[in-house]
Amino acid sequence: MNEKSKKSVLISGGAGKMGKLIIDYLSSQDNYKIIGIYDPGYNSDDYPSITTFDDINPDYILEFSPASAINENIQKWSTLTSNLIIGSSGISNESINLLKTLDHNRKVVVVPNFSIGAAYQKLLSIALSKDFENVHIIEKHHKNKQDAPSGTSSDLASSLSDVTSNKLDNHDGEHNNINGINIYSERGEEFLAEQIVNFKSEHETFSLEHVVNDRSAYLYGISLVFDEIENLSKFTLGLETILAQKISILSWKILDSYSLQ
Repeated sequence: MNEKSKKSVLISGGAGKMGKLIIDYLSSQDNYKIIGIYDPGYNSDDYPSITTFDDINPDYILEFSPASAINENIQKWSTLTSNLIIGSSGISNESINLLKTLDHNRKVVVVPNFSIGAAYQKLLSIALSKDFENVHIIEKHHKNKQDAPSGTSSDLASSLSDVTSNKLDNHDGEHNNINGINIYSERGEEFLAEQIVNFKSEHETFSLEHVVNDRSAYLYGISLVFDEIENLSKFTLGLETILAQKISILSWKILDSYSLQ
């Protein structure tokens, strides 16, 4: 593909592990060109280090900065006209509200977790919350993760309604309560990203466990967003929003196959 027809991309947080994964992914794609990296920790000759935004307006800005920087960065990107794909956690409600008000010609996709497993876990949790009375979440991440609870667990808890959440007195993890749901956070060298959602009713329990063993698991979600972004509405929250349509189609096919037997 000719260079002029490629979509230009700025990667914010490119020096981080997710940022490096994105750089490797996009550099292998024919449709995109990385025009620069915005990150105080970036030190490489591969791509320009961007420090000011007066003369740039890429087609896409990919935001993968840590929780400590994400809300300040969103303020910066809101003044441009680039499409935004945000994969950082720790986004405030104020930032979400700001993103929803941006020009309708821009596409804004906020994905707290690009893992397809995490997206399906959320969809299934929403379904299960209709039939189970009690739920709590245990999330485990690497020791360098700054926010606790994680953006994924906070987002999941915020999406559940009409359930109670008993406190686990014997759990050592940091305890937080989001939307009335108890979340227990553990950090350590032995974890990359794990989340267990435990449901309980009077006579049974049901657990959904999701474990990421390698960051490459996020590449499917990233490629899915790039494939679908032109078909999305101006603001999309969560990979599960994109996957929900696929589940509906799959459910219809399964039911249809039974009806033909």
